[in-house]
Amino acid sequence: MDEKKPSSKNKIIISVIIVAFIGPSILSWFIFNHTNFLEARGTSNYGTLISPPVLLENYSLTDPNNLDREDALYGKWSMIFVAETCEKVCMENVYRMRQIHIGIGKHSLRVQKVLFLTEQNLSELPELLVNYPGQKVMRVEASAQGVLLNKFSLGNTVDPIKSGYIYISDPLGNLMMSYPADINPKGILKDLKKLLRASRIG
Repeated sequence: MDEKKPSSKNKIIISVIIVAFIGPSILSWFIFNHTNFLEARGTSNYGTLISPPVLLENYSLTDPNNLDREDALYGKWSMIFVAETCEKVCMENVYRMRQIHIGIGKHSLRVQKVLFLTEQNLSELPELLVNYPGQKVMRVEASAQGVLLNKFSLGNTVDPIKSGYIYISDPLGNLMMSYPADINPKGILKDLKKLLRASRIG
């Protein structure tokens, strides 16, 4: 029995050492993925939370490179960019949204890339977006554009045409997040991944 006691003590010591080394990592992983501790500290989001959320109508969406396909805003998480026409800044954000969409990986089918263009000649879009399959455009009657722009203005604090913001809406059409023009796309990607992990809709 005396020979077994040192062996048991050694096992306990080894176990304590292992827990001391890996315990903090396990605790950090649990806090980040399974609690709202980070939210409470205000460090969880890279964008600005829209509170209360702003409800958008279920606008029809068109894919300029696949006109036979009809989609709608509701049903998926949406990254939305607003502009008059899709010129340099718009195309830069089309590229950013594509890279974010690729980065989402297995959840990419739950997210769509959307443009709201107020003065664009739609016949020009197939050529502009030829390298961006799946890029969708909101179909909004001219008479309804002012009301929609007002929703993107977030209480008149933002000019959605000039701001360069990217917005996130949920599958029910609620504007949830906004991101300024200088945001690192990795921040949007991280926020989207957390939203998709936490949500079972869309």
